[in-house]
Amino acid sequence: MNSQDPAPRAYVGDGLPTPSQLEYMAFHGHSERVHAIFERLPEAERSRYAHHYILSQVVRGGVDKIRAAREDAVAVIREERAFLEDVVALFVSRCRSQDTFPRELFVSLLEWARLLLDEARLAEALEYCDLALDLGARAYPDLHPQLLLHKASVLSAMGHVGKAHAVLQGVYERMDLVSDRNLVSRLTLELARTSLLTGQVRFFKRLLFDGLTAFYKSMDDRRRILELIRRTYRRSAQVLVSGETRARDKLVFLLHWICLGRPARMLGHALSYPLERGLLVGLYLGQYTRKGRRAAASSLRPVARPEEERLLVTRAMGGLGDLLMLTPGLHALRRKHPRTRIHLAIPRRFFPLFEGNDDVELLDIHSELDPGDYDRWFNLTDCPAARTESLTAPKVRRGRIEIFARALGIRGPALWRMERRPRYFLTDEDRAYRERFFAARGLAGESVIGVQLRSDETYRDYPHMPALVRALARSHVVLLFDSRPIVGYDFANTIKVDGLGLREASALASGCRALVAPDSSFVHLAAALGLPAVGLFGPTDGAVRTRDYPGVRFIDVRRDLRCVPCWRNEEIPCALTGMRTSVCMGEIGPLTVVAALCDLLGETPVDRAAAAAGARVH
Repeated sequence: MNSQDPAPRAYVGDGLPTPSQLEYMAFHGHSERVHAIFERLPEAERSRYAHHYILSQVVRGGVDKIRAAREDAVAVIREERAFLEDVVALFVSRCRSQDTFPRELFVSLLEWARLLLDEARLAEALEYCDLALDLGARAYPDLHPQLLLHKASVLSAMGHVGKAHAVLQGVYERMDLVSDRNLVSRLTLELARTSLLTGQVRFFKRLLFDGLTAFYKSMDDRRRILELIRRTYRRSAQVLVSGETRARDKLVFLLHWICLGRPARMLGHALSYPLERGLLVGLYLGQYTRKGRRAAASSLRPVARPEEERLLVTRAMGGLGDLLMLTPGLHALRRKHPRTRIHLAIPRRFFPLFEGNDDVELLDIHSELDPGDYDRWFNLTDCPAARTESLTAPKVRRGRIEIFARALGIRGPALWRMERRPRYFLTDEDRAYRERFFAARGLAGESVIGVQLRSDETYRDYPHMPALVRALARSHVVLLFDSRPIVGYDFANTIKVDGLGLREASALASGCRALVAPDSSFVHLAAALGLPAVGLFGPTDGAVRTRDYPGVRFIDVRRDLRCVPCWRNEEIPCALTGMRTSVCMGEIGPLTVVAALCDLLGETPVDRAAAAAGARVH
């Protein structure tokens, strides 16, 4: 099912919806309704409805139902538990059979494991944590640390404090794998407790001061850490006169005591609130304006360093577009440090993107890696672009190419002179593959347009893609690109290119006359390959995203919908509809896109009066 299409109206027997209908409801987050319908399905029918959107919402609805149930509703809770166990087992079995493990699976396993811990079913909670980790949760840097922290909580509840400490310390020493800074405070507090219980007082103290220095937004957690420090030293004054406390730690403690301690309480909420905000701003600037830093854990032990300087850049996630936008900054970093070894640690599946790029040496971020072994460390897993956009939305002014470069310490004249075109290199094998493909299909001399059918996140998808492809195919040969099998689109002059690797897909894209895509990797690939392109935008700002791409035009409907761009993400519903799809993307007419492409290629323009009303070409 295309989750952007109108919901199907057909129902099966007993008034139950079809799998497509239920998937539509699940896609838009109606967990209670989806759960109730799925529960009514005959057991023999449930496998037909076993889509990851559906099963994840069934689990969520079931967990909510158990939490909301009255304590005396024992029979209802017992029945619901048994039902959810079957659903989770079906979810895991289906994903294993398809060898596909979507994000929704790991969210469901985490929710289920949390419920099991709350109900003191500790062995089962631990089993599901381990299952999620074994199935590949580390592919999701926001969920993987949460699962590890939850596993540590379960182990601690079972009395295995040493094992819990080892899990927590493993996360602490690999902060390059943690994308959510708001987990830092929880990690600090839990690791501090297990440190004390395992007799590591010095480490406990170091953790508390590091916990104050780090940036995260929870003021309650900062107060807890502040109180732990005060109790450890008996009085606040003892912290300031202690010989074992570094001057920088004393300053950070004093600032926290003034903004969150007794002086702030005496001022009252109205006056203390600005102090809290000012404290966060200061911590943010102190954390993110430094050009590079070492892992906090590295200060606890001596490190033997090689004679040559080494820099480490870490990013535990993609996507392809972000990594392409990172390449200009990496090239500028190489020019700034020509005699320095620069290691880029990313997941191995993204290595092909950097083939032929000699700016960096690649490392698998999931291998044994210690950021403390490097002279400087740039942690881009804690994504600077996401931070900047969330702080400045909806008036985002800086593009990600500039944000990534600044995060790598590229400033001033070096930033102004920086080449902002993404760097991607075709090899002789790529060109040979492209030539064989085009020759086999008689595409030599044809006007070939490449279309990326969808982005990695559904809120940026274009709902009228079939109509757009049909319109383009009237005067061009259209190559359709998707990592999944393409269903439908059986039009004349249309060739499906699905399931290819990164190098093969990029090689074929390089042979196209132009590319068309939603806000996704092909927009940035077009700039890297020097191809004309039309980008379809709505929630994100095409003006910012394509600012450095003179050959790329973007289309949006901000003239009619003033909320464009809103800079929401996959987890935040559309403010106008409350749904996961973006209404602004649906307002872009297919003929408007065709008209923009004709203008870009210098062809006979399409009658703009026939284009969808309200869309604007930039």
